[in-house]
Amino acid sequence: MSEPATIRLEPSGDSFVCNPGETILRAGLAAGFAMPYECASGSCSSCKGRLLEGAVEHIWPDATGLSERDRRKGDRILCCQALPQGDVTVQVRLGEVEGARKEQAPAPFKATVETLERLVPGVIAFSCRPAQPVPFLPGQYVLLQVPGGERRAFSMANTEAETLDFIVKEKPGGHASRYLFDELAAGDTVSLEGPYGRAYLRTPPVREIVCVAGGSGLAPILSVAKAAIADPDTPAVRLFFGANAAEELFMVDEMQALAAAHDRLSLTLAVRDGAPGAATGLVGDVALAAMEDLDDCDFYMAGPPGLIDAILRPVMRCGKVKPERIFFDRFF
Repeated sequence: MSEPATIRLEPSGDSFVCNPGETILRAGLAAGFAMPYECASGSCSSCKGRLLEGAVEHIWPDATGLSERDRRKGDRILCCQALPQGDVTVQVRLGEVEGARKEQAPAPFKATVETLERLVPGVIAFSCRPAQPVPFLPGQYVLLQVPGGERRAFSMANTEAETLDFIVKEKPGGHASRYLFDELAAGDTVSLEGPYGRAYLRTPPVREIVCVAGGSGLAPILSVAKAAIADPDTPAVRLFFGANAAEELFMVDEMQALAAAHDRLSLTLAVRDGAPGAATGLVGDVALAAMEDLDDCDFYMAGPPGLIDAILRPVMRCGKVKPERIFFDRFF
């Protein structure tokens, strides 16, 4: 498509302009609409819509967010992957973002890799510097363009707009993992797009904050925790980080130093198989047990889908958190 397209949404009747090379999701967010989405990379189905008129091309034709049944129907699309080929009409239900802050419109940009290090086997951290600062909300993420056309979502572990710090866990056999773990080096230029994500820190803080992370889900949770304790009005922050075995824990020294510097931040490590200085058990269970003395809190969590799914229902049932005060990202 070489000309801007008009995207009409049903049943709301709203419309917006989508420029060449823009996905329907990115254009809708830039226009100020509360488009539904979660991963923004085609792995989930949160942004799925029904194409009523027009045609689209998908960036990732085999995106896992569309089931075989969706593909047989022929009119289901993922707004995060859909590039309109002219004017289109899409059936998608707009939502409301509870306690939302002003979200920066996502946009493509380039950044230079400044540092890259291996934290533990299968986990790396790298830092990028964009040509211009990229403001983002604590807990948000960007999409990284992998050579070959795929895009993958990675959350920032810091809070500053001048540099973007990432934590990545290796996915054996994954195309993106091969690139990041075997090819990426300091000095390389990467193509990014964002910021995305709605599991960001809600302000002003009026209740205690509980943060739970597993694996590379530590990145957005660290960003949320750092920003929260930087606000002197935040009552307290409880940070829980879990792993299956002690050797899978990482960035422990940084988190302990952060807790030592801020008396309103408490850190609990949880190891399923047990380890010195850590609680024994799954991090979600450890966090829920520690919340017994709370009357109310905001709850942030990030990690693999299994972790999120295992925690979500118990957290909603515990009576300590209102459903609209639970914020999470699944790392597909």
